[in-house]
Amino acid sequence: MRHLSVRLGSAAAFAMAAAVFATAQTAPPQDQEQPPRFRVGASFVRIDAYPLRNGKPVLDLGANDFEVFEDGVLQKIETFEHVQIRAGGPQDERREPSSQRESLAAISNPRNRVFVIFLDVPHVSIPSAHAINEPLIRLIDRILGPDDLVGVMTTEMAASQIVFGRKTQVIADSLRANWPWGTRHTYQYDKREEAYQACYAPLFGERIPSALASELIKRKRERATLEAMQDLVRYLRTVREERKAILTVTEGWLLYRPNQGLMKLREDPVTGYKEPVPTGEPIGVGPNGKLTTKDPRRIGEGALSKSECDADRLMLAMMDNDRFFKDLLQEANFANASFYPIDPRGLPAFDNPIGPEPPPPITVDLAMLKQRIEIMRTLAENTDGLAVVDNNDLDRGLRRISDDLTSYYLLGYNSTNAKLDGKYRSVKVRVKQPGITVRARQGYRAPVEAEVVAARRAADAPVPEITRATTAAIDRLGRIRPEARFRINVVPASRSAIWVAGELQAAASGQPDEFTQGGTASIDVSPVGGGGSTSAKVALKPGDRTFLTRIELPASGPTDVQVRARLTSTNGPLPVSDMLQVDIGELLGQPLLFRRGVTTGNRLLPAADYRFSRTERLRLEFPATGDARPGSGRVLDRSGQPLQVPVMVTERKDDATGMRWIVADVTLAPLSVGDYAVEVSIAGATEQRVITGIRVAR
Repeated sequence: MRHLSVRLGSAAAFAMAAAVFATAQTAPPQDQEQPPRFRVGASFVRIDAYPLRNGKPVLDLGANDFEVFEDGVLQKIETFEHVQIRAGGPQDERREPSSQRESLAAISNPRNRVFVIFLDVPHVSIPSAHAINEPLIRLIDRILGPDDLVGVMTTEMAASQIVFGRKTQVIADSLRANWPWGTRHTYQYDKREEAYQACYAPLFGERIPSALASELIKRKRERATLEAMQDLVRYLRTVREERKAILTVTEGWLLYRPNQGLMKLREDPVTGYKEPVPTGEPIGVGPNGKLTTKDPRRIGEGALSKSECDADRLMLAMMDNDRFFKDLLQEANFANASFYPIDPRGLPAFDNPIGPEPPPPITVDLAMLKQRIEIMRTLAENTDGLAVVDNNDLDRGLRRISDDLTSYYLLGYNSTNAKLDGKYRSVKVRVKQPGITVRARQGYRAPVEAEVVAARRAADAPVPEITRATTAAIDRLGRIRPEARFRINVVPASRSAIWVAGELQAAASGQPDEFTQGGTASIDVSPVGGGGSTSAKVALKPGDRTFLTRIELPASGPTDVQVRARLTSTNGPLPVSDMLQVDIGELLGQPLLFRRGVTTGNRLLPAADYRFSRTERLRLEFPATGDARPGSGRVLDRSGQPLQVPVMVTERKDDATGMRWIVADVTLAPLSVGDYAVEVSIAGATEQRVITGIRVAR
């Protein structure tokens, strides 16, 4: 059966918002399917298990408490880890993937949870869409940890168009701005649905659309939703082996089965009209005078001819969504994808409203309502998810999902069945303690030899030097402490001297600022392992919050030094301090950092924090010795790929000292929030390339 896509006009705004979400966070996703992933070996299997006691996560289990069976055979647990998710911090502290490659790498990390919010647009009414928006926003704010990723998909999208991010503000803004995103029980139709109504006009006494056209539209929409869910499951399987949680906002489905009655030719007893027997496209003369089988009587641009309508009618009449749904459950288990259906109606009394179409008899309506709810429960139960149905307290129902996903255990084992046969293998995880139930993936497909060979080749492929250097530079950002008010940064000037930069954040809103009258920075430098130390003092004038000073090291030229800085204010409150241990040889050649922007009064000031706002300009300065002269510069993403962001590399001379500096200036506005690296080349007898990691915040 060919794919019948649905294009619902009222969801266009939300789809456009999803595109904005994509643009705001990362590069457009690639459409090609990713290869299967085998992380440790062909026989190594990783399971994420969610043990519950009375519906609450169990937090005190060890490896010896678990048993894993594959096809009924007990397996030896080789790796064990308990992962507990802490609440996500402020939005501006969450780090977004800076590229599609980085996004896929984050998704494949088993310690990062992955969520997809699936909005079943044609099966959610406008009031329900409005009712669920705020509880859904509160859920994702509550459920996401700082490393978790979330994406949004609608029935109009392909799964490959999903953009995963860590910040939820764009999603929240889109839901609030496009609150009437549901189209169930509305008169919003796409071109194909309008063609059904034109091809099968109402008989005497029928309302618009006719009973036939109405059922064709409902069948088409239901299949479109199921196909979109299938597309999502298959896509997630290619990018991640571990559990994926799909939060599905829907009012459920009826799962239409084949109905021969839809093919019965209609008759109107009042007017005597009899529906003609379907025929092929008529042969006629087109606008250019040539023979054609294209019916010139099409209604509107892109509409269908009568024979095309009849072809869809046959296809939809013979469609078996019940069978399709059962196959979807199997694929979800195979992909380790768990569905969490959410009925936004709360506790509904009826399935159909009083209008605009006449509702069915009450017994039929109640049967339809029961069918939809049972199907949602079936979807959850068969994919190890939870169904939030029949609950007027949506926040309470969604909290069950949050509690269910706050703690889990990563178990790994080498399968006793080492055959590369591509067959499905069932997995059962249980806990030895009584009263504990475990939700875990129910099985997996073993790889075949060709897949293992391809995976090993990919793993053995050499990592480009630029990728290794970029990764090392960005890894240094791990020392960033967002909560620290005072920070220092140390850059070696040579093996016998260092630059120390300090930066003080302004007091929090509503708090007194103790440093408005200036202060003093006391700096102590001690070689690691003992030896002679040195110290320095730097005065901060009133209004100053940064300093930069050069400190000569002891003559012994230590390799590792520990730098302590203490900042006291003139009016005598408690001081603030910071400490940093650095390897002189490792950091030799790194630049001094400066920032300029609104917060600096448009002055160029030293930067000790490697976080920069998109509203700022970044400057890097390298001491120029000998024949060194300006080269080129570029901004790289986390994988070392260059971005289209200009880097101006010039030279300046310090009039006070006569020292030359190679200067690189970068405007950060084109970058989205995330981690990047700036590569600067310094020309000369031997070219130098220095890569510095930075973090761009909002």
